Amino acid sequence: MKTWQKVSIGIAGSMLLIAALAFWAVMGLRKTLYPPAPPMPAIVSQSMPEILSQLESVLSTNAPSVLADLQPGISPGDIAKLETQYHIQLPDEIKAIYEWHNGSVNNTNRMSVFVPIHRFLPLEEALAERTASTIPEKSPLMLRVVYRIFVGHRDSWVCLFSDGAGDGYWFDLKRKPAEGAIFSSFSEDTSYTFFPSPKNLMAGVAACYEEGAFHFKKDSSPPQLEEDFDQSQKIWNRFGASK
Repeated sequence: MKTWQKVSIGIAGSMLLIAALAFWAVMGLRKTLYPPAPPMPAIVSQSMPEILSQLESVLSTNAPSVLADLQPGISPGDIAKLETQYHIQLPDEIKAIYEWHNGSVNNTNRMSVFVPIHRFLPLEEALAERTASTIPEKSPLMLRVVYRIFVGHRDSWVCLFSDGAGDGYWFDLKRKPAEGAIFSSFSEDTSYTFFPSPKNLMAGVAACYEEGAFHFKKDSSPPQLEEDFDQSQKIWNRFGASK
């Protein structure tokens, strides 16, 4: 074998090694930015309609202004049209949430919240936001590479309840519920709470209102929804698992 052939093989081998190391580094970073779900509690036994009916009742009693800001539900036919438009398939239990109420109104005078600091996004708004946040394929190569490394895992996320700054409660179109498809995220410390089913998330929301973890600040005008984080974390741990 000639010298130039040996050098070429050596260079090729080094490049493959560097590529492999880079791949494993990216995979390790990805697991930090978006980890797999830890073991989660059992799925609640109630049906989704039962949970949503209970939540409606609790909101009517403990948070009537939150309930008043919720829009009427969207029809199955309109959901199907949006699925076709955005080339997705929504899980049945996620559809049931939007058929119950299609998000909160977009109030220009104050933020309409569903859980503290988070607005329940109407389905079309959530899907449009997902599309808008995905990097265009015509973007410069280096920009696309950086995006894929640090943000690409979010491409399949759809936001249920948004804080307007990139954090919130999500469902992942690529994960199964048992894999942690339903979760909340807080990017500042890369913390997550995963739920084994949309039913657990909505049952947890109902429990937070019923047990006072979500409550209105005394004498606030307009009413200001607050969260007792110590109490809410105990509730979330009954319905999901944090990581």
